[in-house]
Amino acid sequence: MRLKRRFLHTCFTLAVAALPLGAMAQTVGKPRIQTSALPEETAVYNPSAKKTVPAKKLVQAKQKEEARASEKRKKDKKEKKTVSVSDRRYMALKTNIAYDAIGVLNLDYEVQVHSRMTVDIPVMWSLWDAKPDKALRIAAIQPELRWWMGQETGKGHFFGLHAHVGWYNLKWDDRRYQDTGRPLAGAGLSYGYKLPLSEHWGAEFTVGLGYANMKYDTYYNIDNGAQIDTRVRHYWGPTKVGVSLVYRF
Repeated sequence: MRLKRRFLHTCFTLAVAALPLGAMAQTVGKPRIQTSALPEETAVYNPSAKKTVPAKKLVQAKQKEEARASEKRKKDKKEKKTVSVSDRRYMALKTNIAYDAIGVLNLDYEVQVHSRMTVDIPVMWSLWDAKPDKALRIAAIQPELRWWMGQETGKGHFFGLHAHVGWYNLKWDDRRYQDTGRPLAGAGLSYGYKLPLSEHWGAEFTVGLGYANMKYDTYYNIDNGAQIDTRVRHYWGPTKVGVSLVYRF
């Protein structure tokens, strides 16, 4: 009995003594290291490179890549802002001051359809009398196809081919001339020059010659004046005069 107790006591003593040795063996195999380094200062294993790369370098590389991308976006945005008006498709809105001066209001839109060609579409109207015995009431349109001579469309010299259609009622002294319902119609050739004044503004000078056919009734120029006759006229001469203020989009 005494031998048995001594044997158990010896086994317990050996077991207790072996615990520190096991702990020491575990510590040597997998050391637990405490460090004060920042996460970006620690090492990261890069599978593609098959080596360990400091995380700080990865962070720096990412920051450089983001900086390059940001710089590229700023450059692209700046290039978009600095695109010249002359590099875009030519479009302009105009008014012919020469017609405005005689009471014929007008608005003109021009758009580029080819590297050197534009289509010009002026609309004219006058719906009131300047004087009881002298007045021109008109509604007309005069589209024109233009060929620009210079390297830049919408700048310099051009030649044009235009047509015209209009309805009119003209008072002059003791006669009044009114279309019969068939509008004035014809065509002509023109020459012009566009002078740029700034990036968007410019002045345009135009003159045209051509043909117009018209059929009209003649009346005495009084209220409810009697009809005198009906005539057909073939007109050859100036068909277009323009001194226009131009705004380019």
